[in-house]
Amino acid sequence: MKCIKCGKKAGYRIQNNHLCQTCFSRTIEKRVRKELRLKRLIKKNDQILVLDDGSLNAQTSIYLLKKIIKGLPANIRTKKKKYSVLGGIINSTYNKIIIPWTLDHEIYYYLECLLNGKCPHYLGHYKLGNKLYIKLLLPITQEESKTYAEINKVSFKTPGTIRLSTQFSLDELEKEFPEIKYSLYQATQQLKKIYKDKEIKKKNAERNNK
Repeated sequence: MKCIKCGKKAGYRIQNNHLCQTCFSRTIEKRVRKELRLKRLIKKNDQILVLDDGSLNAQTSIYLLKKIIKGLPANIRTKKKKYSVLGGIINSTYNKIIIPWTLDHEIYYYLECLLNGKCPHYLGHYKLGNKLYIKLLLPITQEESKTYAEINKVSFKTPGTIRLSTQFSLDELEKEFPEIKYSLYQATQQLKKIYKDKEIKKKNAERNNK
């Protein structure tokens, strides 16, 4: 099998696209860079704190961030800390917080909220207080994060197991329904937009009633 981008021998795959080692890494970096650019998540002079729980996703986030925004005047620091979207506000002087969170985490969080009748307040990147919490690995899967780390020799202590109460495995579902992770991720993006539009309408209504 040949790489669809350069024609070299392919040993990796993203969705149904077969890629060589170099093109795999570039595709991952391009996805993350695009997410940052389109949603304007990071800009010059930002104070960025990366939460490091020693996991695969934390180490991949640190490596990717430094590589992608290389040359941008921004202050980047890491902090040894475990965190989840339910972990509350991080007390620090930094205005951007990077959390170790992949596409898989997002889908499991979405499904858990859906199955338990909870409102998924923390879909996508979210703001608490004056800090923006950024899920740097949101455009890529857990497996893609692991493969990227292995290719680029990024060391990590733990695989970053997803621990939510949802009782089924997306990996097992994907064997029967290829692309289901990406389809569910698109659903979370649409739901995020719906909630955002509702919040805007509510604020406008409250403003008009004053």
